[in-house]
Amino acid sequence: MNDCMEYKGYFGSAEVDVEGNALVGKLLFMRDVITYSAATAKGLQKAFREAVDDYLETCKELGTEPDTPCKGTFNVRIGPELHRQVALIARTKGMGLNEFVREALASAIHPSRQLVEHQHNHRHDVVVHVQHQEELIVSESRETKWSGIYGTH
Repeated sequence: MNDCMEYKGYFGSAEVDVEGNALVGKLLFMRDVITYSAATAKGLQKAFREAVDDYLETCKELGTEPDTPCKGTFNVRIGPELHRQVALIARTKGMGLNEFVREALASAIHPSRQLVEHQHNHRHDVVVHVQHQEELIVSESRETKWSGIYGTH
């Protein structure tokens, strides 16, 4: 059962009002409250599209910007302890909190896309030749590290 419709970037619900013996819906993910109803599923789809068109026309006539759904920002209340843990993990991965949360949400929606920490360790031998009467070879070894985080698809 599909209980969500989309038209011109707006989303609308589809529900049954048993008491009123009708199908009802409202525009979703926005502050303005816009509702519609009909007796049939086809009628509800038409009423939804008309509600969007009427809303946009009314905003135009009033000279106001229409509210748009899903603007790209939202507040999430997760509690101080989880906030601390997420902030620390993001920092250890060299990411900002927004970037870390964005990637975590993307990997929840697309499980095949996950954050992968990839680390290379290389050992380099450095040989220094010092010439003083007799040739003397001094060797020094040191380890270098590189790590990065990237998403997989």
